[in-house]
Amino acid sequence: MWRRHREMEGLGLTVGCVAQPDTPGKGIGHNGPMKIDPVTNAFGAVISAVSLAALSDNEFQAIENAWHRYAVLLFPTQHLSEAEHFAFSRRFGRLERGLQRASRPSAARIANVDANNQLLPSSSLPSRFNVGNSVWHTDSSYKSTAAKASLLAAHRVPTAGGETEWADMRAGYDVLDDSMKVWLEDKVAIHSFRYSHAWHGGLELLTDADLANLPPVEHPITQVHPNSGRKILFIGRHASHIVGQPVAASRKLLRRLTDQSAQPPRTWKHQWSPGDLVIWDNRCVLHRGHAFDPQQARLMVRTTVAGDALDNEWAA
Repeated sequence: MWRRHREMEGLGLTVGCVAQPDTPGKGIGHNGPMKIDPVTNAFGAVISAVSLAALSDNEFQAIENAWHRYAVLLFPTQHLSEAEHFAFSRRFGRLERGLQRASRPSAARIANVDANNQLLPSSSLPSRFNVGNSVWHTDSSYKSTAAKASLLAAHRVPTAGGETEWADMRAGYDVLDDSMKVWLEDKVAIHSFRYSHAWHGGLELLTDADLANLPPVEHPITQVHPNSGRKILFIGRHASHIVGQPVAASRKLLRRLTDQSAQPPRTWKHQWSPGDLVIWDNRCVLHRGHAFDPQQARLMVRTTVAGDALDNEWAA
């Protein structure tokens, strides 16, 4: 167990983090042949011996229960079609529209290849837009209702690198000092698409009207997960600053909180194989992509489950 403190200039407070040891996990019982192998006792699990294209209701219930417990689930070598990917995603809720509010939900390509599977130069707009995925974030927190889940499938992968890594922000909250938990209790962060995309490019993908539909939004920094009841840290690269605090100092604090939270044993990194599908809970998990040789193709396809709010204008 260790403790680290750092006085944050301009805020007059101490950031502390107390690490806690991880413990071995246990599976969730079920009656069918599906196998659930936890990565740790509380974060991440690999589910095998099941076909996501032909799930029974009982199998889906076991999967949903495991998702609520472990937050990130890997289903190896499923090789789902686009229709099957969409159908499985919709079992978790309504899907989220893209960056244009009037658009229909679609499968987002996260790739360094074009529609003809030709490599894109690193200077291309899609490539520059995807650079931001290398920084810890939660999908769509720049929207008024943040995303519930993301489902990412691997179609083409490089021979090395290109992993995706996840961080458990339930455990990230748990290891904060009590004084920091108290200080953060009523704090709200501004999440902004313009802020998080300005440094690497990508704003050019949207019209001025599209950007006007993505104004900065407020989200509490500490939240209670609606299923587990656990407290979480809701931060990441889209979080610009803390309301009512000096901008520069609060940005340093948000980065420090992310850096301290996203550390082993609270992280899990996966090396993709073609056909793999992973679902994670955006409400309590940060994620990031890792670098790979840009001369090797990487094609991932993602659907996003919208937040459950009835008035969520981004859900369809």
